[in-house]
Amino acid sequence: MTTRGSAGHLLPLAPIADACARAGHEVLVAAQRQHQANVERAGLAFSPVGDPPEDEWMPLMGQFADLDFDAANALMIGSFFAGIDTRAALDDLLGIVDTWNPDIIVRESWEFASTIAAELRGIPLARVGLALMSVEELSIRLAAPAVDEIRAHRGLPADPSGDRLRDAPYLTLMPEQLDVPAGAIAPAVHRFRTAPGEAAPPLGDWWPGNVDPLVYVTFGSVAAGAHLPYFPAFYQAAIDALASLPARVLVTTGDGDPEALRPWPPNVHVERWVPQDAVAPHAAAIVCHGGYGSTLGALVHGVPLVVMPLFSSDQWANADAVGRAGAGIALTRERTRRVMAAPGPDTLDELATAVSRVLADRAYRSAAEGVADAVRALPDVDASADVLLRHARH
Repeated sequence: MTTRGSAGHLLPLAPIADACARAGHEVLVAAQRQHQANVERAGLAFSPVGDPPEDEWMPLMGQFADLDFDAANALMIGSFFAGIDTRAALDDLLGIVDTWNPDIIVRESWEFASTIAAELRGIPLARVGLALMSVEELSIRLAAPAVDEIRAHRGLPADPSGDRLRDAPYLTLMPEQLDVPAGAIAPAVHRFRTAPGEAAPPLGDWWPGNVDPLVYVTFGSVAAGAHLPYFPAFYQAAIDALASLPARVLVTTGDGDPEALRPWPPNVHVERWVPQDAVAPHAAAIVCHGGYGSTLGALVHGVPLVVMPLFSSDQWANADAVGRAGAGIALTRERTRRVMAAPGPDTLDELATAVSRVLADRAYRSAAEGVADAVRALPDVDASADVLLRHARH
């Protein structure tokens, strides 16, 4: 398995890695050295590849502040993921392949060094999606020029349109009901559902005697990081917007220190981490940024969403998909916002109203439950091991 290794890139790969391990296969995850803890926390064997050099990627981060989402997405995928990351990882990845001699390489869709390593060594390749199919196809078009330049340097045939990036089985946990078709994205598309988890444990007694509906607010694992501009001010603004609702509001901050948000209102409780699968069965609504894990994690439990995209184009696409499905409300009026800017006052003013609508109108819950039903109808993720085995043998 190959991945950049940050949480949003690793977690969609992890259920398939676990399925392969349960089937008796040996699984090794190659990821950037800086993300070793993420891989090991997922219980997976880790082998490091080179981190992107700071003197190459830091100047890109400086450019993002002046870009809109489309331009920033093109720069991130075309220059950072497909260029800087790939050059930094490729030699180490080839060394791992030569030492470990895998029967198949399974990549997440924004890791590209594996596409070159697999072709150089004649190893079957498969891809696990991190987004809607339309976003995946756009990513291939954006990545193809940088990957093609590295291909040429390694003596591989030209692939200016990214056809080699598409030419592998595509595995996804996204139900077709939510997905957006994107033409010939792969020779075969395989959809799975994650294995059912254990019964949700009771939450902490953070609101003694309060039986108001529970609203869970999560902006993912990295939004509160020091390299992004959202914490604590944006988190505080979201809390303030929801403070007057007749609801219990649970906020998780990830990399941000909850103490920076004190004192919080009586109906609000803040934790650094709470597993989403532990919260969702208790939640009446979930507020999120439209990340893949947050969005799909809510809908597999049939919980309606209010989505406020933050820093990535795929978050806007996921928000639109939720809105099309009727499974929540997308707060997407600021599509021309600079990529590093937090949602403005108008969007924050909409937040409480949107949450109130989702809580009051049963149609949102019904639509979210419809997506959950579509997920339950998919093959169990354990079947992914057989798909990969067949492809490796073929």
